[in-house]
Amino acid sequence: MRGPLLALLHGVASAGAGRVAPRAARVTMSASAPVQVTASPEALADRVRVGTLELSALGVGALNWPLDKADDEQTAQALAVCVRSGVDFVDTAEAYGFGRSEELVANCVKRLPPGARRVAVATKFAPVPWRMTASSLVDACAASAVRLGVETIDLYQIHFPDVLQPLAALGVQQRKDELYWAGLAEAYKRGLVANVGVSNYGPALLKRAKAFFDGQGVPLASNQINFSLLYRKQGAQATVDWCRDHGIAALGYFPLANGLLAGKYSASNLPSGLKGMSMRKYVVGGVVERGVTFKPGGVAPLLAEMRAVAQSRGRTVAQVALNYAMSKGVLPIPGCRNAQMAAENAGALGWRLDGGELAALEAASDGLGFEFAGGGFGLEEE
Repeated sequence: MRGPLLALLHGVASAGAGRVAPRAARVTMSASAPVQVTASPEALADRVRVGTLELSALGVGALNWPLDKADDEQTAQALAVCVRSGVDFVDTAEAYGFGRSEELVANCVKRLPPGARRVAVATKFAPVPWRMTASSLVDACAASAVRLGVETIDLYQIHFPDVLQPLAALGVQQRKDELYWAGLAEAYKRGLVANVGVSNYGPALLKRAKAFFDGQGVPLASNQINFSLLYRKQGAQATVDWCRDHGIAALGYFPLANGLLAGKYSASNLPSGLKGMSMRKYVVGGVVERGVTFKPGGVAPLLAEMRAVAQSRGRTVAQVALNYAMSKGVLPIPGCRNAQMAAENAGALGWRLDGGELAALEAASDGLGFEFAGGGFGLEEE
């Protein structure tokens, strides 16, 4: 596993977005009027299947939604723009704000205007060490349903494999993956969830999980992993391919690599605090860390290629990054903290990069010699 659990539980910001409105959606702003967005027909038709759900090919992740109630209006506006733009899938987790994120998502969905597109909501179960039984998952699922204000959760996922083993240093491991799978199957059979999924599973563990659920007569709908133009090796693309070959939807978090692929940062414009320190090697480069060489200029060569593609397409760099994930068979779930970000993200819908563009982008990424793992989890194989 890569990245500390506490960082995840306390809401490390997920992939960011830029600030330029997309060509695919018309946006008007005023101090008193709500944001208005008109989605293109192509964006509205850009759909994928996740289990029994038919969803937009782009979602939105609630990981970096502000949890202060004072910001609820801004978040509600952002979701409203997503929905008007054709995006109708939100991903959250019980671990985000210890349930507060689920409540925020429910509140924002309730505030959508009458006649708005139905929004599908996914959430996740955190397999922490003190959850020792299958019923612990069922109980957590029921609690999430209450916070979301629904009887049946659209998609319920196990957040990560059972890799938090407090006694591992003593040579004692008590993996409970199959217990959690049993709980997930039970939640499905009770009607608490419409679809079941997992997260951060590599092909080997995914194969075991699918065999288990097949034996229970429960379809495995999805696997959510870290995936972007800056993180497609180390098993990521192989996992996406395995999912495709076995009818499992691949969902992608960090599709903008925490804003790196939106062109948000420069040597003079880095985030404050620890995040800025961790991002510096990717933006500025010129360092060697854990055997990995970050060349001077960091991601600049990749961003240059992305800008060339964006200019030729009349798009933004962030839209190119999101469309890359979509073009590779992944449903990306970027964050959006306001209406402008939501509108820009939606501009990734309704079109696809061609083979030449994909090859050029991947060559530029390969030339960097490093990838961005962020605060996510490495793919668990066994």
